[in-house]
Amino acid sequence: MTDSSGKVKLPRNFLRPGRQTPVDVYAKNGVLLLKKGHYVLTEEQRDRLARLGHGDGEEVEARLERERLERAAQREKEAEQQRNSGKPLQEMAFLLRRAEGVLLHGLAVRDLAGSLLGMAEGLLILSKRHPDGVLASVFLLPYQDIGSAHSVHVAAILAVLGRKMGLDDESLLPLVGAALAMNLPITGLLNQLAAQTAPMDEAQQEQMFAHPVLASAMLREAGVAEESWHRLVLQHHERQDGSGYPLGLAGDEIESDALLLQMVDLVCGCVHQGGPQLPAWVLGSLFRGELGAFPSQHVSLLVKELGVYPPGSFVRLYNNEVAVVTHRGDKANAPKVAALRRLDGPPYADWLLRDTRQQMFQVVEPVAAVLAGCNPSFLYRLWHKS
Repeated sequence: MTDSSGKVKLPRNFLRPGRQTPVDVYAKNGVLLLKKGHYVLTEEQRDRLARLGHGDGEEVEARLERERLERAAQREKEAEQQRNSGKPLQEMAFLLRRAEGVLLHGLAVRDLAGSLLGMAEGLLILSKRHPDGVLASVFLLPYQDIGSAHSVHVAAILAVLGRKMGLDDESLLPLVGAALAMNLPITGLLNQLAAQTAPMDEAQQEQMFAHPVLASAMLREAGVAEESWHRLVLQHHERQDGSGYPLGLAGDEIESDALLLQMVDLVCGCVHQGGPQLPAWVLGSLFRGELGAFPSQHVSLLVKELGVYPPGSFVRLYNNEVAVVTHRGDKANAPKVAALRRLDGPPYADWLLRDTRQQMFQVVEPVAAVLAGCNPSFLYRLWHKS
């Protein structure tokens, strides 16, 4: 709000250690605290300026509008690139690298809100054009950083599920955005936990318990005002029986989409973390209720949309070939596959498409990726479109 002198409180993201101030910074009484173009040197200086700093209202508004236009132009550029791309796995690989840079550094990222929004919008575009490629990326693509990759995996699956639920982009954006942002404070901790064999210590448990509240606070600090993002982030560890955290909500107090987010979060965790399991086994455990109680419509939606054998996972066929699942089929247990080798032989020079509706090519069981005998990048072309 502009005061009688034309000054407004400066947005906190105008002030970043090691960077120049975009406007003159004044105290409320008009005293110049830091001239435009001078550097904020320390976190302590930033905190002091954030408490006291004001700027010329018109100049601040012009700066904010310029940044909004720049973000919109960048998002449109990225969206156009993705619309014209027929290489969904390469696009998802790029998104994984981008997410690592954003989620590991949190509020230190310039325009964190815009970065999260851009990634969410990118996922929505890809999920509309290449849903099987997006799903395949979750189970097939290698990654360097499990903390950030996990959030992308959850967001990617939710983007595909949201399409099946009939949600438009505006309705789906908060759910995908919340999946990307839910672990902002603990992205680094998730990497630590993946590398350690001991149970969480007390400090790690406290970090874990607090992270939904801290993630919401970080989103507010970054300028995310959409309340549905905050509710989903805050509730993604609440349980219907009241045993969840941080608020101990129960039953109808928890949003349905928050339970969907929690379920996909759990499934992705089982597939990639803590003694990873084959996707088909995890989905089977979920369907049998072994992973906890979730709304039946959510369980049915996930299992039906991913299929018994999701794209990007590997299977053994009746003729003893190892194949990669490329696309979902008309039946959950009869996906489209590409054979890569016989189990007792060397890899084929190129893959061979098989019809799993025929008896000799029926899927017998899921198998580990290591049995494929090839580099995952060799398979990316299976999801290319002209």
